Amino acid sequence: MEPNEIKQRDRPGILALAAGAWEKWGAGALLCGGAVALTVGAALIYPPAGWITGGVLAILGGILATIGGGEGK
Repeated sequence: MEPNEIKQRDRPGILALAAGAWEKWGAGALLCGGAVALTVGAALIYPPAGWITGGVLAILGGILATIGGGEGK
């Protein structure tokens, strides 16, 4: 076997990298995007509703991050 083949085999494939990234960041990105969309939508309809929605989502996110452990898990 040539050295290049060995190096290629030892490297994780793109699917493994994507799965690792999704496991680490995917759910958080979707939740954050949904929260932003909800907050902006509420703010466009009635600005104080956007502020309240954003505050509630920020508090909920902080609680979930504390319970879930985030990166330290």
